[in-house]
Amino acid sequence: MDLRLCRSRFVYSFLTIATNGWSCALLANLPSPSAISPPVVQFQGATLVRSPTQRGLEAYYCPSVVPDPFGIPGGAMALCRGLFGTRPAPVDMAVAFDLHFKISNPNQLPVPLAQVLAAVTVFPDGGNRNMGAVCIQLCAPGQMGCTGQPDPTACQASSRDVRSMSDFANGAGRFVIATGIAAAAGQPPTFTAPQVASQGDLDVTIRYSFAPEELLGVLQQVASQSVSELKNGRAVTFSIPFRVEGTIWFDAGSLGRFPVSYGPLEGVWAMPTEGLLPS
Repeated sequence: MDLRLCRSRFVYSFLTIATNGWSCALLANLPSPSAISPPVVQFQGATLVRSPTQRGLEAYYCPSVVPDPFGIPGGAMALCRGLFGTRPAPVDMAVAFDLHFKISNPNQLPVPLAQVLAAVTVFPDGGNRNMGAVCIQLCAPGQMGCTGQPDPTACQASSRDVRSMSDFANGAGRFVIATGIAAAAGQPPTFTAPQVASQGDLDVTIRYSFAPEELLGVLQQVASQSVSELKNGRAVTFSIPFRVEGTIWFDAGSLGRFPVSYGPLEGVWAMPTEGLLPS
């Protein structure tokens, strides 16, 4: 046998034995898939963090729902401008909200978040009910070009006990838009996956916004029911009843992914809250 080939086989065999011995010792300390427990997700609430001013809402809806005085074209626009000021553009009517979670990891290894599904229904018991659902695909730290956009298989689960994107197919679209996730107070939201430490807790905030045009169409019913108040320049109360539910997926690497559902939680967002977020 060639001496070089013999030597290379010896070195390969030595490295294989050494590597396998180290790997087996390491793997012996890792839990088996059956020993992994899904993290505990406590949904702590949904907070409205940005909306137009009361005056802005009234100025926006007044020309749409108040009839022209005496049938004069443009009369309603002039009347509303005198009562509430210039009508804002739809882009200035942004509404954003945060979902707050406390996540506890009972396992002996750290577990990062992988995907988040949120389904939000506004006016869930009313005639102007509207629902939006969005899936976020989180990225490893430092990954370039991370936008949170999911692949076609994201936020899906085989178990019927877990809420999947397919359960909210009618809500898929642009009504709800994901802005990012933050694992520390005061940090700007990004799409980088936060990691829950071994046997640790983590407070997580996920920010979303409503597409202005879609939400404004829903809120127009509120304004339509308050025509007399708008005609007389009186304040109209704009409130958004909501229901939130969904699922968070955690990534345990080769041991698999673990979905944990949350909600539904219901409440009411009272507008406005302008100034809580910078423009």
